[in-house]
This record gives sequence, C-alpha cells and structure tokens, in this order.
Amino acid sequence: MVPKWHILFGFVFAYIVYWFTSITIFEASLIFLASVLIDFDHYLWIIKRKGYFNLKKAYYWHKKLPKKHKSIMHIFHSIEFILFIGALSFYFNFLFFILIGIIFHSILDILDLIYDKELGCREFSLIRFLILRKKYPNKYF
Repeated sequence: MVPKWHILFGFVFAYIVYWFTSITIFEASLIFLASVLIDFDHYLWIIKRKGYFNLKKAYYWHKKLPKKHKSIMHIFHSIEFILFIGALSFYFNFLFFILIGIIFHSILDILDLIYDKELGCREFSLIRFLILRKKYPNKYF
C-alpha cells in the first residue's frame, strides 16, 4: 500500500479511536505515527540491499517492482517485532499505542496484499526468513 493511503487511513483510524475512547491526543498521535512510520523498514531494506540513500529513488524502486517478485523481509512488519513491542508494552504504556498503530498498518498491508494477490511477496516472520533464505536463495531478495 502506498504511503498516502497509510497516512489517510492511519489518521482516520487514530481520530476514531481518539473520539470513541478516553485516550489523549498524544496517545492518538502515537497510533497515527506508528501506523505510518513502520514503513521506515522499507527504506532501511533498500539502503542495505541496493545502497540507495535517496528516499525518492528508494520509493520508485519499490513502486516499480513487478506484481510477482521475490519475497522481501521488512523487519518492522515481522511477527517477532510485533510480539516484542507487545511484550514491552506491558512495561512501557506508550508502546501499547504504538503497537495499535503497527497492528493497524499490518492489517491494511495484508488486506492490500490479498486484494492484489501478492501475499507471497512479503515475508512475515524473521525466523522463517533467516532459515528459508539459505535453503531457497532464489525465493528471497
């Protein structure tokens, strides 16, 4: 899903949560920011794999990927990262709102991948990625 939709849906979602619950504007802002900034791992991936530091070039590289491409591991989208943030949220309350934003973002991504029939283009588990990348090097970037 392109950033403009994550921004729009993230804002609407955070606003609805703010409106219908007793959270503060700061907590709603954390939900919104987490639902958008989780995609920073796309930029980190492009820096590591392709050496692009230019954000615009990195964006267009991702945009030009064909519908069916090798699986990509985005670490902030992994189940392990989400569980890690979830566990830490028991100790640091602000992370709970970040977790909500991350989960909302991930749900949007999964729905978009299912709609586009591209579910196989994203790896959701870092452990699985590390194991299978060595076994099937042509399946992963």
